Amino acid sequence: MLRLLHCLMVMGLIACAGYVYDIKYRATSEAQQAQKLRNEIRAEKDRITSARAEWSKLASPDRIQELAARHLKMKPVEAKRFGSVSTLPDRPKPADPIGDMLQTLPQANVGETDQTPTGSVEQQ
Repeated sequence: MLRLLHCLMVMGLIACAGYVYDIKYRATSEAQQAQKLRNEIRAEKDRITSARAEWSKLASPDRIQELAARHLKMKPVEAKRFGSVSTLPDRPKPADPIGDMLQTLPQANVGETDQTPTGSVEQQ
């Protein structure tokens, strides 16, 4: 009986050791995968930074002005073509169709009942 108990205990310890080894193996694999993702993220951030630097170089106003002068053969805009703010017409009032309808309705005197028909009362 004691021998059977010892054998069961040894098999249980071997099973536990195997389970712990499996957990350790999976944890190591997950840590390696996480490190790989961190490296990929860092590389992508570096590429984004490089692309932004290249974009700012390509979109610099001095470079665009030089390319426009070289390739477009355009004349500079004269300042007399621009007007002033005082010559602009006044902004039109925004349309308010509901307010216009309300102003055309007859005004009821204070103390009198309003005889404006609504959909809730049947007219006679």
